[in-house]
Amino acid sequence: MAGNFFLVLGLGVIAGGLMAQRIARTAPLARLLAAGYFAGAIALLLLAVAAPPAQAWYQALALFGTGMAAGVMNTAVLEAVTPCYESSPATITLTGGIFFGAGSVLAAFLLAQSFGYTIAMRVLALTAVAPAMAGIFVGMMRIEVRPLAEVTLTRAMSDLRSPLAIMFALLLFFQFANEWSMAGWLPILLIDRMGLSPATAVGLLALYWAALMGGRLVAAKALRYVKHGRMLGASAFCALFGCLALLAAGSRFGVIAGLLLMGTGFSAIYPLVTERISSRFTYYHPGYFNGIFTFALTGGILAPFVFGHLAARSGLDIIPLVVMVGSCAVFGLVLLIWLGHKVSGQ
Repeated sequence: MAGNFFLVLGLGVIAGGLMAQRIARTAPLARLLAAGYFAGAIALLLLAVAAPPAQAWYQALALFGTGMAAGVMNTAVLEAVTPCYESSPATITLTGGIFFGAGSVLAAFLLAQSFGYTIAMRVLALTAVAPAMAGIFVGMMRIEVRPLAEVTLTRAMSDLRSPLAIMFALLLFFQFANEWSMAGWLPILLIDRMGLSPATAVGLLALYWAALMGGRLVAAKALRYVKHGRMLGASAFCALFGCLALLAAGSRFGVIAGLLLMGTGFSAIYPLVTERISSRFTYYHPGYFNGIFTFALTGGILAPFVFGHLAARSGLDIIPLVVMVGSCAVFGLVLLIWLGHKVSGQ
């Protein structure tokens, strides 16, 4: 059931992104941003009353609405920062990742301090105030943007015929799957495997997000001094080693070490790959569902859903094992892309 809920949430993200692209053609960007924020506030209120004994259909509806709000906000924000993104893709993506990580740390920390369903749901409802206020503020702003050239489906799919484009798409597919699956299933895994309390497990989830955020802060500074290809390889290796440490962990210290390594390793991979894709495919924009990004996003949507059904049959230990396999795939693809870059000079 949890895996099915992850699928519903992911489908909501795609639906919201596609809807935002249509609205952005006619509506001012500030209004689109404000609509996304207000939708986020409503979604949080719906989630606040979605705990048991609420019906499964209502829980799925609340999660789908949450995904749609996230899709609208994601598309609108990325379009607003397009001029900055085109000048420095890695830096802008890292900066966005830092703020995303900060929000994830705060959310996990607040829920970790909320003992019992009643208090947790009240805290969730209270957090709806933040996006509502942001919507009011953004609605009064004027954001000037220049229109992006639309990418036809034929052009996007033709790029996927290139071996290099396929490797980029596969790398992002596995990376999205690794990050989203670990973030979604980590608390349940720790409760089931080590007998931790829900508050402690969610607290360790906050540590995972903090490692991701801290890694992106360090990477943003190191971009000026370290070769990007070398940093990408080191990040992939660190993530792989962190997955291995978490899989073999028999104590809380081992779990913490694995999460720190994994979060730090995951942190720089997506921004650096985005930069390389942008230099190779000049029209690429992460806020739009072109060929590469659509394929990559399905990894983050489908993986937690599939892992839920695998765990129902084989136990939750299958999750870090599959994530480790995905990290091996990322590391191997990084090496193949580096080799292809050397051979072709692209």
